[in-house]
Amino acid sequence: MSDPERDLALMRRFQAGDVDAFTELYEAHLKGLLNFFFRLCWDRALSEDFAQEVLLRVYKSAKNWQPTARFTTFMYRIARNYWIDHCRLLSTQKENVSLNASIGAADSGVSLVDRLPDDIRPPEDDLDRRELYGAIMKALEQLPEDQRMVFILSEIQELKYNEIAEIMEVPLGTVKSRMHTAIAKLQELLTDYRPLSQAGAADNA
Repeated sequence: MSDPERDLALMRRFQAGDVDAFTELYEAHLKGLLNFFFRLCWDRALSEDFAQEVLLRVYKSAKNWQPTARFTTFMYRIARNYWIDHCRLLSTQKENVSLNASIGAADSGVSLVDRLPDDIRPPEDDLDRRELYGAIMKALEQLPEDQRMVFILSEIQELKYNEIAEIMEVPLGTVKSRMHTAIAKLQELLTDYRPLSQAGAADNA
């Protein structure tokens, strides 16, 4: 979890000319940004590029920053706007921001789970957990963009609803509604999920 007071102190130091303070901010928030973008594009290389670009934009705009909101609100608003710009660019190129478009050809031979970061990817021999992760990833991909964004900011980035409302520039009630709908949709999509081990046992019963 991010420490708002520490973030504020580091930003103040950076604004005063302490470059090392931004390095600390960078190290504290890089992984969070990587996770955020990965859940949107399922591509680790793209996630790294996007996270670096967002942090560069934070760096460039830091002198004009005022603590009217948490640093994370400021940072994820930049991240959200950058993602929207990316989607618009793809749209103008008549490409779809979809799972296959973002991670390459469907026959590349690389599963969704194998594209997870090393620290959260289930081991090869844990078939049930790998299948569950894959099912969740596919279900998450089917959510509308605004619902998926709210779900990721809440459940993955652990931001509060009022902060998400600021980031997405929508009323608090809209965030709550989108989150409720997202959870209901995910539950519906995962209703028929059964681990391979249970499926095999049922078939042999």
